[in-house]
Amino acid sequence: MAKAAVAKAAGEALREPAPSKRQAILGAAAEVFLREGYGAASMDAIARVAGVSKATVYAHFANKEALFAAIIEGGARSRFSDLDTDVAAGDIATALRGIAQRFFDMVLTPGGLAIYRVVVAESVRFPELGRAFYENGPQVTRSSIERFLRRAVKRGLLKIDNPRLAGDQFVGMIKGDLYLRLLLGIVNETSQAEIDEAVEHAVAAFLAAYAPR
Repeated sequence: MAKAAVAKAAGEALREPAPSKRQAILGAAAEVFLREGYGAASMDAIARVAGVSKATVYAHFANKEALFAAIIEGGARSRFSDLDTDVAAGDIATALRGIAQRFFDMVLTPGGLAIYRVVVAESVRFPELGRAFYENGPQVTRSSIERFLRRAVKRGLLKIDNPRLAGDQFVGMIKGDLYLRLLLGIVNETSQAEIDEAVEHAVAAFLAAYAPR
């Protein structure tokens, strides 16, 4: 998918349906960041795409860093905020598959891959970009999975001494080579069968290590 099309699609995903001004600004910011890059993006351009004044943009977000952080946080929290339900169901294998699928739904989209490329390309020049991405994306996801694992341990569904490390291992197994090939553009898309295979192998390996004996 062309860069401009990815940028537009990412912005529209955040703006639909019937957006509030805040959502309109977030959608416009995603589109502008992906099209122009973080450094070249301006609050003027974001306001113009959102159809609001620059004063309105600043009324919601203090600066570009805050805007970028809000975009990343929204994606992470929307997918990993309700893991309590997964633990309550008591089927740990199904719950782990659900987490893995949510992760793929977040990172394997064209918009998700494009955002990560922007961060890697520009975080050396703009350290606040890398910090905003990590604290509001990977760190939010990491903490949610850690809390999920701690609850699963408490219920006797898993036996884990270090839930944070175990969560990192699970995410690493999920991503594997599939994510890297997509990120590098070696392949442009993947099939659901490939995703399902990666999920099943990750869940099986995780349970082999951490299921109660």
